Amino acid sequence: MKRYEVMYIVDPANEEGIDEVKKKVEGIITGREGAIVSFEKLGKKRLAYSIDKRQYGVYYLIDLKGDARIVQALDYFLRMSPIVLRFIILAFSDKELRLKEETERIQSEEAERMRQGGRPLPGGGHAADDESSDGDSETADTESDESETEPAEEPFGSGEGHADDSDDGGEIVEKKVE
Repeated sequence: MKRYEVMYIVDPANEEGIDEVKKKVEGIITGREGAIVSFEKLGKKRLAYSIDKRQYGVYYLIDLKGDARIVQALDYFLRMSPIVLRFIILAFSDKELRLKEETERIQSEEAERMRQGGRPLPGGGHAADDESSDGDSETADTESDESETEPAEEPFGSGEGHADDSDDGGEIVEKKVE
């Protein structure tokens, strides 16, 4: 089964119609052997622009598993429903799902670390990465001490072997090519 995300906006003035739309959407998904992963009411929000002379809408977000039959039925129902102001149906690819799951996992690990009194790691690294680098800090310190005593190299070498360089103080000499 493929994963989809549906967001729709309903007219807040028709409260009993909102519940009917929600029940019908759930019925379409479950009646066609789909599964609802999450069904969130995001609340009443001001619209960016007026739709049918309405300034506000109630937003719903559904994460579901299903096939194309469910998407077709949802598309038809949401398009024909008079209280649905706008809707969008998005299909997730496998790559997007893995990215979403990895992001959620990292966020939950970070939240757990914060609850335990820790602090967030820079760059989103793992605690295991920091512990392994502590053992190597001695070798890194000795290498940096040695490099401080050596003179720094010039960024483009010593200037030897360049045709444009002259031996008289580093001035550039123009050569005419015939």
